[in-house]
Formats: sequence, structure tokens, C-alpha cells
Amino acid sequence: MEAGRLTMIAALAAILAWAGPAGAGVVQRSTGLWPGGQVRYSFGPGVSADDQTAVRRAMQSWTAAGAPVRFVAASSGPRLVILRHRSTDGANRCRATVGRGAVDRPPPMGAFERASGTGAPPTARSFLILSGPCRHRVLVHEIGHVLGLDHEHERSDRSAWLSVSRLPAPAGAGPAALAERESHWRRNYSIRFDIPARGRAAPADGIGMTARVRFTRQYDPCSVMHYLEDPTHRRRGVALAFTAAARAEAGRRGCSLGGSGGRISSLDTAVLAEAYAAAR
Repeated sequence: MEAGRLTMIAALAAILAWAGPAGAGVVQRSTGLWPGGQVRYSFGPGVSADDQTAVRRAMQSWTAAGAPVRFVAASSGPRLVILRHRSTDGANRCRATVGRGAVDRPPPMGAFERASGTGAPPTARSFLILSGPCRHRVLVHEIGHVLGLDHEHERSDRSAWLSVSRLPAPAGAGPAALAERESHWRRNYSIRFDIPARGRAAPADGIGMTARVRFTRQYDPCSVMHYLEDPTHRRRGVALAFTAAARAEAGRRGCSLGGSGGRISSLDTAVLAEAYAAAR
């Protein structure tokens, strides 16, 4: 009984220890950015040639959209490392750490995945983890995290644009699965960024700033850093639905809700440009 309890605790710790996506329109002022906008990267064990092509295509999407960064292949030194993990239950857990860490660290590892390759895992300033199938839009979103962007839908002003509700856990869900659902909620769906309400004299667009974050004053339902209405979220225990106001805004701007298809919003690159300019 005691051995089983210790195994369960270890599984919960593995899930809760990962400092995954925090979270466009939002860059925390404490987030480390890439010096001079140069993102040095390399591919680690298990990353196939097809994976590499897909990742580079997502990187090119950011540079083509006007992000103030350059992606430079590098085999050593402080860099982003892209890894392939094996999902033990078939679920998609593609993810990335946010920004550039101050020191090299080992990669995050969840309870439902295994590393590819043998030997000690590499250390790096940032990681992009490919676990399960990673579509183009997902890779663009995750590279947004690498550049320093957090989730748009975790802003405090989301209620006019997005309905978010938690779903009951399925019958028979084990402790590790329940812990993962809770971790997903805290890291990916809860309100984490307090965006001040605009006063009458405040501008309706552009970039604002608080002691904690830089943000686009306009909530952006078209951000590629915004989650989609997708069955993936229901499997994680959360139902998402864009409001009529969000659909009207997307129609007015001619943009795709949630950056569907990997389309990067102009507001995604605007807040990055402001953050990287301030870091020079």
C-alpha cells in the first residue's frame, strides 16, 4: 500500500513540476528574451527529418509575419533544443517553455511520456517538445511561447470574447490523470494576467504596460496564442466557445479566430516588437 502511494506521489510530482507554457498580446516583463532577437536552436534525439522540416516551416511563419527575431542553427552554447518525446497514451502534448531561460536546464517530462534516445537528456535555455502529432498551427503557437508570448485567453478581460467552463472528470480517472487535468487548468486556462480596464481617455489600441506585463490594449481573438474551439480541450476537461463579439471582431478584421491554420495576427508581432525593442 505504501509503495503504491509513493508511486502515485511521484507521478503527481512529475506532472506538476513542469514549468510549461505560462501562455498574444501578452509578454511578462520577467520573461527572458533572446538577445538581439537571435534564437539559436538545435535538434535533439528522436527528431526526424520530417519533424525538422515542420519546425523550420513554423519558424519561417514568424519571420514572414514580421516578428523581430532570427532563427540560427547552432550546435552548442545557450540555445533552444527541439526534442521528440513518445506519448504513452497517444495524446498530443506538444509544448514549449516560455522565453529564454537564464541558465541551462533539463527538459520537462510529463507522467505520460518517455524521452527518445538513450543517455542523459540535453540541457538548454528553452525547449520545444514534440510529443504526439504536432500540426503546423500548434508548432507556430509553441514557437510563439519560445519567443516570449503567453496565452491570450488567460487575460482578465476575456469574458466578452470567450466562454470558458470546466467539465467533470470522466468516471474511473486515476490520480495521475486527475493531476494532469488540474495542471492543465492552472497553466493553460485560468486567468493569470490582470489587464486594467480602459478609462475614457485611454487609447483603444496599441501596447499597454503594467508592473507585470506588456499587453495589446485590444483583446485579440485572432491571436495564434489563443486557443481554438477544439476537442483537445474537452479531453483536458475544459470547454471553450468564442462569443458573438469575438466572431464579429474576426469578421470586421478579416482574421481567423485563434490563428486557425497558423495565421499570425498583427497584434502578436506588435507586442513582440515592443518587448524586444525595450530589451535592447
